[in-house]
Amino acid sequence: MRRYTVLIIVLFSMVFSIFAQIIPIDEKTVKVTVLGRGRNVEDAKHDAMRNAVDLVVSDMLTMQDEMMKYQQNKDVILGDADKYMVGDYVFKGKTTKKGVYRGKKYKVTIKLELKINKEMLRKDLEMAGVIKSSKDLRKQLDNFSIMPYVDEKKSSPVFVAKKDLVYAKISSYLQNQHIPTIGEEEIKKIEQNEEIINLEKSSAADNGEEDLMLQMARNTNADFYIKVVGHVEEAVTEGMRAIKVSVSIGAYTVMTGEHIADQTGYSKPLSLSSKDASISAGIEEAINSAMDDIMNKLRLFWKDYVADGRPYKLVFYDYKFSELAKIRRVLKQMTNRVKLGRKAGNVASFIIWYKGQIDDLLFEIPGRIELNLKEDPVVLGNTIRFFRKVDE
Repeated sequence: MRRYTVLIIVLFSMVFSIFAQIIPIDEKTVKVTVLGRGRNVEDAKHDAMRNAVDLVVSDMLTMQDEMMKYQQNKDVILGDADKYMVGDYVFKGKTTKKGVYRGKKYKVTIKLELKINKEMLRKDLEMAGVIKSSKDLRKQLDNFSIMPYVDEKKSSPVFVAKKDLVYAKISSYLQNQHIPTIGEEEIKKIEQNEEIINLEKSSAADNGEEDLMLQMARNTNADFYIKVVGHVEEAVTEGMRAIKVSVSIGAYTVMTGEHIADQTGYSKPLSLSSKDASISAGIEEAINSAMDDIMNKLRLFWKDYVADGRPYKLVFYDYKFSELAKIRRVLKQMTNRVKLGRKAGNVASFIIWYKGQIDDLLFEIPGRIELNLKEDPVVLGNTIRFFRKVDE
């Protein structure tokens, strides 16, 4: 009976996830769009909140024991669903049609877009004993962050059309392992900021670092970025037309651009209720099969990579050669490892491995070196830019 109940829960979660998307906004917040039903709009709104929280929890749970514990505590968690809401909801539509749902009569159905505080929800699940505590999990994990990016030029058009789902599934996979991720909305902002990209590319060209994804990742707080290439193909299963998805993922360091790992994941041929549902389910299956190997290799690499500290990029504008030589000497004294980038025009860069936070670095460098700054250092992700006051 226990196995049967777990199977029903798993199947329901899989089917529901095909049609609903969870879109990460940042490390603490996700956005979901759900339906709510009730005798009136207010009842339907509370039902939508419960459904949204239930959807996010179902996405967080990965073990059968977790799912069973959640079912035992579900009424308590969902009974206080409104406390996990962030900001106002966005009203997407309303219909008035009588029916019965979950044994209750309803007259109104509404569609809402809601933002949920996933961190608060996770803490309550920990308190209820549904999932392990974040503290215990972090002891098993390495502290790095990742920026995923879909390579639209190399992916098939059908896959690119589903890129929002791809970002959502990868971000959800990483969040469930307590790995910070750069969300799609932050990526879009960087894509639209041509000044940032052009600024990076102006000095990167001479260094052979013209990869757009690398330049974008350097303007976030990511330690790794992963290129995602996907293809959707027609297939046949049991004599029926089906869909098969392959997802290739390559992982690279942000500061040095070093290639770390490659892995391709495949879905089995799927023939669900629709082609769209088959593609969505195939993408999720292929991503999960590739990401496990990628994460194992990144964790092994990270231990040696940060042995001398976390890497940061320092960019200096309008400094003379003699000043740069002094800067380099001081950086060698205060860090265990320094990599000098080639000087291009009025721009010179260093990559350093520093045992401390970026705030400490911002205080220590000006404290050790007279930089004659025109303005406060500009911080973008793990990159710090220093602008020298130009002599008149």
